[in-house]
Order: sequence, then C-alpha cells, then structure tokens
Amino acid sequence: MLWLAVAVGWWVLAFAPLPVPPEWLDQARAVCFGSPPSGLPDNYGWVLLVLGPLSMLGFLLAVWGAELRAALRFAARRWWGIALIAWISAGLLGGGLWVARRVDGARRAAAAYAPLTPLDAEERLPDAYPRTFDPAPALGLVDQSGASVGLETLAGKTVLVSFAFAHCVTVCPVLIGTLHAAVEGIPPAATAVVVITLDPWRDTPGNLPAIAQAWRLERLPDARVLSGEVEQVNAVLAAWGAGGNRDEATGEISHPGLIFVLDAHSRIAFRFLNPPRSWLIDAVARLQREPA
Repeated sequence: MLWLAVAVGWWVLAFAPLPVPPEWLDQARAVCFGSPPSGLPDNYGWVLLVLGPLSMLGFLLAVWGAELRAALRFAARRWWGIALIAWISAGLLGGGLWVARRVDGARRAAAAYAPLTPLDAEERLPDAYPRTFDPAPALGLVDQSGASVGLETLAGKTVLVSFAFAHCVTVCPVLIGTLHAAVEGIPPAATAVVVITLDPWRDTPGNLPAIAQAWRLERLPDARVLSGEVEQVNAVLAAWGAGGNRDEATGEISHPGLIFVLDAHSRIAFRFLNPPRSWLIDAVARLQREPA
C-alpha cells in the first residue's frame, strides 16, 4: 500500500489536471521531469516516472519477497483480500487510462502551440466563402477583470468569438492555439478576441483571471474570457447556437470547435468550424478592407 501511494503520488505530481498549476508545481515538474508548464515530461522525466516506482517495487520484492508472496496467498483465501487485490488492480488500470488521456490532451495542446507552417504555404480562405450580415446575439457577461461585456463594448472592432472551458483537454487547447496564431498575423489595433465559457458551473467569474492566465490571453492585445450565472451563460450559448453536450457525472462537455468573426458593426460576417489560422487571418483582412 505504501508503494502504491508513493507511485500514485509521483504520477499525480507529473500530471495533476489543474487549470492553472501553482508556480511551485510548475517548478517541481520542470526540475523532476523536465516538463514545461502544462506540457509533457522530457525523456529523462519519463524514465524517472517509470523507473522510480519499478525500482521501489523491485527493492520490496528483493528484501521482502517471501513475506509478500505469503501475504498475497493469505489474502487470496479471504473475501476481503480478494476485494482489496481487485480494488488495487482496478486503481492501477484506471490510473493508467487517466494518464493516457492526460498525455493525449497534452500532445494536442503542444501541437496547437507548435511552430506553424509559413502562412504563404497554408490554405487560403476560398473567395466564394459566404460573407453574412446577421446581427450577433447579445452577450451581457463579465470578463476576467470583472467588467460587463456587451456587443456595444466591442463595437468598431473586428472580433473573433469562440467557446471553450478550462477543464477541456481536447478541442479547447487547439481552439485557443488557433486564436493565438491567427492574432499574431493580424494588425492588433482594431481586433479583439472573446472566448465564452461552455462550463459556467466551474468557470465562474471568480475563476476567470486564472483561466485567462492559463490560456495566455494577456499576450493578446484585447482578449477576454466571459462567464456569469449558469442560466445567463446557457441562454447566451443557446442564442449563439454553441451549446455542447454535458456529462452530468463528470462535468465534461463535448462541443464543436466554433469560431465566429464579427465585423465592426457587431454583425456575424463569417462562421467557421475548426478553421486554420490562415482562414481567420484572411477573414479579418477582408473585413478591414471593407468601407466603414
């Protein structure tokens, strides 16, 4: 049991799913495993994660092997022993699946922030892609600074609007990475980014500063993450047609990778599903060439 507790603690240290890990945890991961913030361990980190628990188990088997085998045979003849062995086995299997999921999410996030193909080599937004003039639904939510944000707040700017949540490890890191990459190729003066939470149960207004930090929104010239009361946020999501399917047991939300581009008059000019950054850059460029 001591070995199991130490092994689990070692892996939790490397992969604990915190939206914004405290600074000491980032430093510990960097020292122990060579992990960048919210990233995967380096090669030597994987060696330590595997060899640490295995070497401790090997030591226990070498020193107390006979006693351990006798204890296992004793436990296997009793109902509580069988239940304990089954519980430990299920815990190890579940932990392995949990780590695999975390690794997959971190790889997706790393791919989103990886060096990108030169823009002139990427697919361009088709000339025939539909440009619309639909009025954008209202917002009326609060951002990470506690300010109320409505469409009037964003008037006069080209706005990229998307939907994500802090605990997401699949679609959302890619979306946030795409927004970062797109904004790097857009003149910043008249462009804003708005990310509306899909998870108002956990992404409360009080948590927005930490979420904005985790998503590195401070690196963008005008970027906001919005939340509010659960009913209020859900009404906004429904108006935008952006709601996802929420698992009530786990809180996980499956959702499409939507990004809307609004013109300076707060009209929906373009709708995208998982677009490349080149499409967003081209869409903003087209809008900013239009007469006022």
